[in-house]
Amino acid sequence: MPLSEGEQRRLDEIERALKTEDPKFAANITIDRLRRHGAIVAVGLFVVGMIALVAGLVTADALLVVGIIISVIGALAMGAGVTMYFVPRLRR
Repeated sequence: MPLSEGEQRRLDEIERALKTEDPKFAANITIDRLRRHGAIVAVGLFVVGMIALVAGLVTADALLVVGIIISVIGALAMGAGVTMYFVPRLRR
């Protein structure tokens, strides 16, 4: 959804003010860097979910209910990681 003319003008003013007040910070923050950060978080969440899934499967031998709960949490974390990784890429 495109921005209105007033919204775009205000956004441009904010951008110019940021570049004037802190040029080093403004040069550091780019959309590519934010996307890369989001991808790293998504992959990390997926890996943590995978570890939790395996830990839940191992725990299920001794404590069935606890193992199932940990496995479900791990599977949900993996799903959230995949969603965080692919949804922003599909919108582009």
